[in-house]
Amino acid sequence: MRQSVDVGVLQAQMLDRGVYDIDEFDAWLAERGWAWKVLERGGYGVTVDEALVLYTFEDPLRWAETFLFEPDSGEPYRFWDYQRPSMRAWMQDVVHQDGAECGKTREIIALIAWAGCTAVGGRIANPWSLVAAPQQTHLDEIILALEEQFGVADGAGQKTLIQHFWLKPKKTPHVMHRFLAPNPVRPDRPSIARAYYRPGGHDGEAFRGVHVNAFGLFDEAAKVKNKVIFSEYWRALKPGCRARVYSVPDGDRGSEYFRLTQTAVESLPPTKRGYRLFRWQQTMKPAPFWSPEREADMLRRFGGRNTPGYQRNVLGEHGQAENPVWPWGILLPNVLDRPEYRVIKLHADHEADLLHVEVAAVDLAMESGRKIGSYRTLYDDAQALRPLLKGSDEGRRTAMLEILRPYVQGAAQGVFWAGADLGERNDPTEIVLSEEVGHELRDQVRIKAVGFPYHLQEELIAALDGLFGRLPFWGADLGSAGTTVVKDLISVDRFAECGFEDRLVGFHFQQSVECIGEDGQALQEEDKRTGEIRTLTAPAKHWATQCITARLQAGGYAMPYDTDVLNAMATQTAREGAKWPIYSKQDDHIPDSRRQQMLRRLRSLQDEGLGVDVFASSIVQRSAA
Repeated sequence: MRQSVDVGVLQAQMLDRGVYDIDEFDAWLAERGWAWKVLERGGYGVTVDEALVLYTFEDPLRWAETFLFEPDSGEPYRFWDYQRPSMRAWMQDVVHQDGAECGKTREIIALIAWAGCTAVGGRIANPWSLVAAPQQTHLDEIILALEEQFGVADGAGQKTLIQHFWLKPKKTPHVMHRFLAPNPVRPDRPSIARAYYRPGGHDGEAFRGVHVNAFGLFDEAAKVKNKVIFSEYWRALKPGCRARVYSVPDGDRGSEYFRLTQTAVESLPPTKRGYRLFRWQQTMKPAPFWSPEREADMLRRFGGRNTPGYQRNVLGEHGQAENPVWPWGILLPNVLDRPEYRVIKLHADHEADLLHVEVAAVDLAMESGRKIGSYRTLYDDAQALRPLLKGSDEGRRTAMLEILRPYVQGAAQGVFWAGADLGERNDPTEIVLSEEVGHELRDQVRIKAVGFPYHLQEELIAALDGLFGRLPFWGADLGSAGTTVVKDLISVDRFAECGFEDRLVGFHFQQSVECIGEDGQALQEEDKRTGEIRTLTAPAKHWATQCITARLQAGGYAMPYDTDVLNAMATQTAREGAKWPIYSKQDDHIPDSRRQQMLRRLRSLQDEGLGVDVFASSIVQRSAA
């Protein structure tokens, strides 16, 4: 049946609430090519009052300010000026990077109510929407606020303007609201809208079985750390469903939310594909919500403007992680334009017998005085994996060279330092190779390999080393994978021509090393027991970290704006241990490859780049043939 609307009441309500704007209504008519006189004569099949209904229902902003109310005061719902463009961008995919208390929840409530009561402005029959969040507690506020708007919350004693749209909800195992609305496809049948509320949990399982065609709204998205949760969220959105992701940043630059904020574009036109970025800050709010007094409160709460808490909660900036090892302030001065630098990602899919190869350059640009990096894909394809896994030694080496050679410049002279964090089958291998020019380490190539067995990691290192004329000095971690790989590269006959025994050193991060810096100076102290001056020792990981920090502070790196590298380094955190800092293990493969590179360079100060002192009892030198 057709839903009836009291147009006279609606018009009076709009006038009373200050929503009806004759100029906006004129513009709405002009968009359709409608003229006032023809409309008044009924020439378009609708009356003026019916056109007014359409004008109100089609726009979620107008509809919300007409029908919704402020729960605190009962006054009409109002959006601040900076919020209005986002509400009217309902037809776009949107990412919000906002400060706290800037209106994100208010927008979600309005969009869900509008979509359910109007069938998305008369555009979608039976619209279904998903409201997602990391935890159920994030959803409860939205659920309760909507029930209050419809006058059905526990203890609600008043009838609301939209109560007649409400249908009995489903409460278990997860809440699902239902709404009765006009059906734009079958006017003789009602449209039954649904709004699912699902927590992401630890793996997004609650999103399974949900398929929505109107909105997918993800609140507090920065708190999602397992990327599979977003994978499950994306698959719940049917073609044409609009995605909207909201959060206050938390400084984690390795999250899917951070990636979305980096790919989204401010003021993206509706005609262009992609995510539109909105940046709401508390400083944009009118008084008394933002004032000198409010600002003073925030400064006192968060301990100053430059603290992570103020940057995120007030300004909506990502800021830096809590207790960062390498803050952005020391990373960015080392970021330069490196047009010859290449990122190579190799993913071995053993089940499909495919090796996926992706090669990218990194472009550097300046936007509003800030450095911005972007990847430019040079190659993205797959090839058979079997020749690399099962081929002859010579065939594997040739196949690996054919993958790398078109994109790696290589060299016949120079001084090069490489670091490798070697992974297990499900753990990525990260390699960084840099050239030393004067006092600067200039990054040349980064390789990420996933799913590589030990012998394939060995061939990868040998092939890359060959392209640089057997010049690089290598540092590699001696984990379970590294111990095997380093041992083979040094001792197995098929790598004899590489001469790794003179250039490759393996390091245990827990191994104690003497604290000798890149300047060759040792940190020394007096032994309180004997009175002798001795060189301090520290775990290899900690001392490498300290030396990397010193080099960064001195501007000793020439790094491209490789987003993955910078994010991984910026999100490295440390907490206080009994004697030495305890470094975070999350997304630490890239920083660890850089640490291995530094440890190898430090070792060169002791052995002048020669020798094979590998810190593992299982490492042996190659036997003479």
